[in-house]
Amino acid sequence: MKKALGSTIILLFFLLPQSNMLSQALNENFDYGGSDNADITAVTSNWVRHSGAQGPAYVAAGLSYTGYQSSGIGGCVGFTHGSSGTNDGDVNQVMGTDITTTSTVYASFLVNVSIAQSSADYFFHLGPATIGTTFRGRVFARSNGLGWSLGLSKSSETRVDDATVLNLGQTYLIVLKYEFSTSTTSDDQVTLYAYSSGVPSSEPGSPDVTIGPTGSGTTGDPSDIGTVVIRQSSNCPTAQIDGIRVATDWNLAPLPVEMTSFSLAANHLSTQLRWSTVTEINNFGFEIERKNSTTDWAKVGFVSGAGTSTSLHSYSYTDNVGQAGLFEYRLKQIDKSGSFKYSSVMQVEVGAVAKVLSLGDNYPNPFNPTTSIEFSVPTDGRAVLKVYNVLGQEVATLFDGEATAGRLMKATFDASRLSSGIYFSRLETAGQALVKRMMLVK
Repeated sequence: MKKALGSTIILLFFLLPQSNMLSQALNENFDYGGSDNADITAVTSNWVRHSGAQGPAYVAAGLSYTGYQSSGIGGCVGFTHGSSGTNDGDVNQVMGTDITTTSTVYASFLVNVSIAQSSADYFFHLGPATIGTTFRGRVFARSNGLGWSLGLSKSSETRVDDATVLNLGQTYLIVLKYEFSTSTTSDDQVTLYAYSSGVPSSEPGSPDVTIGPTGSGTTGDPSDIGTVVIRQSSNCPTAQIDGIRVATDWNLAPLPVEMTSFSLAANHLSTQLRWSTVTEINNFGFEIERKNSTTDWAKVGFVSGAGTSTSLHSYSYTDNVGQAGLFEYRLKQIDKSGSFKYSSVMQVEVGAVAKVLSLGDNYPNPFNPTTSIEFSVPTDGRAVLKVYNVLGQEVATLFDGEATAGRLMKATFDASRLSSGIYFSRLETAGQALVKRMMLVK
């Protein structure tokens, strides 16, 4: 369970004139349930097999990378090397938006390689909307000493290898840049960046690996970019891929909008949430979601965003929980296109008090016709909270059950059927009792 939030990521979306539209073509977080499956195509129709017979697999536990927008959401896809008929599946997903005009395409994803082969082979690439054999922007892996290294080619020409040794078992952020041009069929170029930490706010930042640009002069450029492909073959690494984002602007692929802070504070039976951002792009707002051990995530509030801004914005929200307990919170940031991203989960103890017998003054007082009463008990056990009139007659039982020591309890007294006058609340537990005076004014 996370009790602190590091980099919380916000999805980005730009709208520009139609002649130079920026868009997000794909956002794949592999959120397909909590059970592993040997074949990704068995858990979702988003991925379609176009070659081979088996895999890649769906892995319910995803990859994490601090600061990346698609980190820690859902599962991931796992693949390994193998011969024909064994782990030889190639799958593709058609993007939501085909790229058909001259554009710079950024495809970012997380990768964690556990075993690399001595012979390099490609495991990820782009392609046209109608998948065939026009595989472009091929990303290679090969073993290198005690680790592995990346390679890149635009097409089937000789790849460009990088000598940087990357660590096995470490998650890296990869950004494949494909410069798509409709001018000729031989002028597309590809560049590859790899990062071991951080997400740069502008291209390229300080990557651990840079390959390219390469590919100019190689013929056979596609007429569009419309698919992403994950490939298994005899020389592919054993690895996992997660968080694939494809867009025509750096802001929509790897770039996060970072929260500079996110905090929770309990105040009696409410929670105060505070967070701030330094950059927002078409941010519609934040839904506040809460859960505990007996309930699922549920929306409890909404705070409007700042739209598009590069200045600091601070937000707050008070959730009147109304009961004591251990609660979890997360923010669901929603952009104006409808895309959304969850923050990490934070936890807070609501209603934690000293383990003493206490009966608070009702609020409001005087009241009409309802009022709230808070109380706590020194030890776990049965507690009874009742209301009496001035004649000592019982008029209501507000609580009669097991109470937990150190937890602030809250009860509501509805006096809509009673006459104006003085009433008394009485709390009793373990042979001890407290009484408070109330006034009903109608």
